[in-house]
Amino acid sequence: MECRDCLAVFEEIGQAFNSPIDTEGLLALISRTVTERFAVAGCVIRLLSRDRRVLERAASYGLSQKFLEKGPVDAERSVAEALSGEVVAIADCRTDPRIQYPEAHVEEGIVSALTVPLSTRGQVIGVIRLYSRTPREFTPLELEVLRVVASFCASAAVRAMFNQILEHVTDTIRSSMDLRSVLRGIVTVIAEDLRAKGAMVRLLDASGRRFDVLESFGLSEEFLRQLDPEPDEATRVCLGGECLEILDAGSDPRVGYREALGAEGVASLLHVPLVLREKPLGVLTVMTHRRYDFSEDEMFLMRGIGDQCALAVRSAQMYAAMKHRYDALADDFQLWFEQYRTYPSV
Repeated sequence: MECRDCLAVFEEIGQAFNSPIDTEGLLALISRTVTERFAVAGCVIRLLSRDRRVLERAASYGLSQKFLEKGPVDAERSVAEALSGEVVAIADCRTDPRIQYPEAHVEEGIVSALTVPLSTRGQVIGVIRLYSRTPREFTPLELEVLRVVASFCASAAVRAMFNQILEHVTDTIRSSMDLRSVLRGIVTVIAEDLRAKGAMVRLLDASGRRFDVLESFGLSEEFLRQLDPEPDEATRVCLGGECLEILDAGSDPRVGYREALGAEGVASLLHVPLVLREKPLGVLTVMTHRRYDFSEDEMFLMRGIGDQCALAVRSAQMYAAMKHRYDALADDFQLWFEQYRTYPSV
């Protein structure tokens, strides 16, 4: 590949980033551009599942449907080195033990493969893999170009995750007026769309000093039992109205349940305040598998999600209070009616 070809790659991808194309279409365009410009047989972009065990296909080009559907791609077995942040070249896919489905590669006519990690702020969220039907070695210039392309893919994937969260949280809030159902839906959406370890929402009691409502997703019952209803220093700071990032949850002295987090396999935390009219209602907490440094844009977006959650919480609480009053009034009316039927002349 020559310099003019490198520029062509960046030009095509850059134009796509500036167009109204959706993320799925953008990743598909990237996979096609890489396949054509690097003269390889095909390209697949895969993202890690929420449990980080499987790589899920996000886009592909140049490969048969049979090859793409050969089976679930085990993250540890297939691309363990790439998931640690390394570019991995496999000279012969037919015999290399790191290839999970060698027979499928033989049938597809694949000889060589190159795997480049998709990294964002120190965390690998997936890979881009190039396939060649002849032995292929990539030059340092080509590898550098692919690293930049991978960074584009990671940015697009993260952007898609957060846009998806906004849509799904909105749908969840509209789907029910039951407080627990709304909270359960919110933490599920956030954990799954962010591919995080887990998420939880804790709401304050009437006194505003203790947590008395908890909904979570992706976290064990053993972990949840160890949570103190009294806010620790980190959550107290968050209840003041600011998102708080904890990069090393296992050692930060502001966190009151560090040992439990370590046992649960949590690396980083993001506390998001649920505040309405300057009154704290609770805290939404996102937990990641590996150390993750949330960007300012991501924290701003999570704050917006927190505001949506706070409105949903207040609406559900008001609905519950009104329903309780309605049920009490209906019970009183029924009692009066039964008495009237028994003693009509009274």
